[in-house]
Amino acid sequence: MQLLTSLTYLSSMRIFADATSSSNSDCKCQPSQRCWPDSHAWSRLNKTTDGAILKTVPPGIVCYPGPAYDKEACEKVSEESIYHTWITQSPFNVMQPGWNGNPCPPTNGTEANGTCNSLLGSPVYVINATNPSQVEAGVKFAKKYNIRLIVKNTGHEFLGRSSGAHSLSIWTHNMKNAEFTESFKPKKCSKAKPHSAVTIGAGMQWKELVLLAHPHGKLVVTGGNPTVGCIGGFMQGGGHSPIGGKYGMAVDQVLELNLVTPSGKYITANECENSEYFWALRGGGGGTFGVVTSATIKTYPTQPITVIGQTFNLTSNNIDIWWDWMAYVHSEIPRIADAGLMGYSFTFPDGTGKVNWAAALIMVNGTIEEAGDVLKPLYTKLNNSKYKDHIIYDHQGYTFPDYMTYFVSFFQPEVVGSTAVLPSRLLDARALTEDPTFFAATLKKMWSPFVGAYLGHIVGGPGVAQYKNVDMALNPAWRRTYNHFIAASGWDTPDLKDVVVNHARDVLEYNLRKLAPETGQYLNEALYGSEGWQAANWGANYPRLFSFKNEIDPDGVLYCFNCVGSEKWVEGANGSLCRASWA
Repeated sequence: MQLLTSLTYLSSMRIFADATSSSNSDCKCQPSQRCWPDSHAWSRLNKTTDGAILKTVPPGIVCYPGPAYDKEACEKVSEESIYHTWITQSPFNVMQPGWNGNPCPPTNGTEANGTCNSLLGSPVYVINATNPSQVEAGVKFAKKYNIRLIVKNTGHEFLGRSSGAHSLSIWTHNMKNAEFTESFKPKKCSKAKPHSAVTIGAGMQWKELVLLAHPHGKLVVTGGNPTVGCIGGFMQGGGHSPIGGKYGMAVDQVLELNLVTPSGKYITANECENSEYFWALRGGGGGTFGVVTSATIKTYPTQPITVIGQTFNLTSNNIDIWWDWMAYVHSEIPRIADAGLMGYSFTFPDGTGKVNWAAALIMVNGTIEEAGDVLKPLYTKLNNSKYKDHIIYDHQGYTFPDYMTYFVSFFQPEVVGSTAVLPSRLLDARALTEDPTFFAATLKKMWSPFVGAYLGHIVGGPGVAQYKNVDMALNPAWRRTYNHFIAASGWDTPDLKDVVVNHARDVLEYNLRKLAPETGQYLNEALYGSEGWQAANWGANYPRLFSFKNEIDPDGVLYCFNCVGSEKWVEGANGSLCRASWA
């Protein structure tokens, strides 16, 4: 860890800062200011946390001129750092480094032209937390010294919320415990009905939990990526699932939570104890109301999973007829979902000027024949209409014997690409069926070189709607949603950032909102800096969330971008974080 060397280095950086900045308690403290803890304070924190403090050293520093340069190490980190599996195991790195300035990127084994002497948006120190007491110590330290505090598990986060300039990070990735039970009841809650469940640590990832659940004959309501953390920002933001159409969202499975509050207190939250925390943490978003250290979630008997791979391909140059067909296909989604099919669709260019649609739709405990029957009306329509001379289709089916076999076969670790820009919308039955002509025109209008793909998440429907009367912070629009739709784009170099984000806001998000003006968006997969994000993310629940945030965290100990209460803070170009003038 080289902690003492790092502390000495930091102490040397503590130059006299601007008098206003150094004395302004309305801003989070920075390393260059007098308010920053001295080496003795950091050493005490390291001792309190049993040596868990890590000084951030960008892995890519081995690629840059200087004492850390190592050609062989550079080649290795350049090769490994593109994989999510590597990122999740790093205390410092995140999946979308474009949002934190991408300090010291690896350079494929060639010595970089430039220097690596700034952390930009990365944390200064990290607590490698393995137990709640270390989390408590970190929260109390950040509160005492007015330091920006962030939380990271896997770094699988699309809006940069797992990083922050001049911050202390709590890394929960190594909290991996899991305990299964056939009959769990929340503490001090006699009215709760028992349910088979598993209690998991904050660092558990979906593939790990799926493998652990299988010998117990259980499935869990997972995300669609093996490296995603189970109960961090994913679950706290809602957590859509490939089997959500039957079982609901990840947040619907939560029976109890253990967390450290912004004041540094370790508590248990369920429907009877600390119930307002329980309400807020189920859909209110991660990194906002506390640092969750463990959660108990429902388990279910494992089931066979049938997958239908279904494609449509445009063979002519008639792009209008393609979008007309896509509008019809989307109008069928409510019927398809109500019949028990769920999953993911992708609309993408094929490189020749044509457009393709591919979908992986699943049925829980159904046969290939039963799943195929649900899709037959689409093929009948195609074969007996104007579309048949322009569009071809294919249909393949396969049944996995259980959920584990399906999950590990179907979901593979991803490779890091460009920084994603994800304007999205929750599409209900009205948006999908009311006006196919308008729907087709909207899809055509948005399609451009700025768009990499349309991503359709058919993850709502009956399974999610069944929880509509449960009181939680999740955007109520989810309960009538059938398709979480994203017009995905991205940027590779900083000079393209503003162009891509502006187009996503002014064209993509604008038109998506016209499709469904009264629903909202999924807060974990949304446009960076989305306009009106409060109502879009939480609907009518936002005022209650905002009030609760002010009550439990008036000093803004926990802050993240476009999170509840974040409008009270302003991030500066130099990484400063200060209270808004009105707050």
